[in-house]
Amino acid sequence: MGVGQVISDTFGMVKARFGSLLGLWATYFALTMGVFIGMAIAIGATGMASLATMSGSDAMSAEGAMAGGAAMVLVVIVFYLGYLLVAMAQYASLIIMASPTERPTFGEALGAGWRAAPALLLLMIVLVVGYIVLSVPLAIFVAAFPTMGDGASAIFLVLLIPVLVWAGCRLSPLFAVIAVDRVRNPFAAIARAWRLTRGHALTIFLATLAFMVILVVVCGAVLLPSIGMLRSMADPAAMASGEAMGQALGGMALFGVSVLVVSVLFNLLYCAFMAVIHGTLSSASDVGTAETFA
Repeated sequence: MGVGQVISDTFGMVKARFGSLLGLWATYFALTMGVFIGMAIAIGATGMASLATMSGSDAMSAEGAMAGGAAMVLVVIVFYLGYLLVAMAQYASLIIMASPTERPTFGEALGAGWRAAPALLLLMIVLVVGYIVLSVPLAIFVAAFPTMGDGASAIFLVLLIPVLVWAGCRLSPLFAVIAVDRVRNPFAAIARAWRLTRGHALTIFLATLAFMVILVVVCGAVLLPSIGMLRSMADPAAMASGEAMGQALGGMALFGVSVLVVSVLFNLLYCAFMAVIHGTLSSASDVGTAETFA
């Protein structure tokens, strides 16, 4: 696996399946908007229902306020979980569609994404818990040596960053392992990702670094025209003229469209990047296994 190969295959997969990838993104974007609209309606309905159940004498009571607040918090939690499931399903569907080892139809990628979403959400919970469990001993270790000073703590953190980057590279194909390989157990997925990336951490890091630089340049190029038009808003004298006002409004509209385009590009390219890394490592692993048992 080479850095150039990963970057080239990433853009190649997006180009080859752009229509299907864009359709999946649009579908999940509509679902996400539906979740937020539903949450807003539910919060409003919950608030109105809470007020309707209160009598005039206790409208401002602590009990009524707490009940209404608790109901709204519950609504937010339920809808936030729904949003996370939609987001996880989106990532899974896009990764499956962009995978060089898969040739799914639009419907197959959409359905597979929803089937993988609960496992991805569980994986995120496991990773967060694991991060907390590992962070507590490190925090205790640093706190146990107050005489070391801020300089020593900074050195410790600097030494810790390469370890975290290395671990991130070793776990980079996690989402694809669950989505493409259909490994639903988060611990089994972590173990498989760890095996796939053995000996490839440096290549993955360099490929990720190059990919992020390219992504920043591409997204910056998309946003640059609208940013130039918005600069006219910083000049009060220019804003006094109708022409400058029109340019500012046009710049705001163009900026909104540009942000949407950047969101599309980021999601499609990032998911394709993860899919290509997983596909390349899986193919190499399958070849190695075949040679071993030949």
